[in-house]
Amino acid sequence: MEFRNLILDSVNVINYFFRVDKITFDGEEYTMSVLSDKDILERWEELFPYTDELLACLQNRVQPASVDLSLNRVVKTIDGETFCLNEKNMYVLQPGEFILGSTVEYVNVPHDLVARVEGRSSIGRLGVMVHVTAGYIDPGFMGNLTLELFNCSDKPFQLNFGDCLCQIVFETLSSPCKHPYEGKYQGDVGVVSSRWGLEK
Repeated sequence: MEFRNLILDSVNVINYFFRVDKITFDGEEYTMSVLSDKDILERWEELFPYTDELLACLQNRVQPASVDLSLNRVVKTIDGETFCLNEKNMYVLQPGEFILGSTVEYVNVPHDLVARVEGRSSIGRLGVMVHVTAGYIDPGFMGNLTLELFNCSDKPFQLNFGDCLCQIVFETLSSPCKHPYEGKYQGDVGVVSSRWGLEK
């Protein structure tokens, strides 16, 4: 059984990098795939709880296999200084500067799915990296997503409340996970600094 699980874990890794849709092992077929817009909308209330006031706006941002997510009002520097965004107030991310933001959307990842956050290509082409080092979201996680924003270009980049900086993709697991996420970032609200070295 341990060897079987090891093989399946290895296949999951291969699937992640090479996007294999179906694999067969020991006579059983396992399907791992990305949720389409149809699947996302069918599971909407499960994936995005507590977003009644954002429902129409969010559903307009459903892409063929992802959902665009937007920047919340508060950003935080690596030193812990916070800055509030509003209609008259924006934050200018300077070249070489790193800052934390969060999504307006409160996300729930069911036990049979895993999620990835990817920066939008339009933002990447301007030299701004979004969530590059922590784009993987475990099954069972629920909360606002903290975004790591880094400007690697030689020009300032303006951050505004509500900017669609990234997109979330949901992928099916071969089976629901046995131990869903219960870590130290569970239930995050707003921007959350690193809890490196702290117990969960």
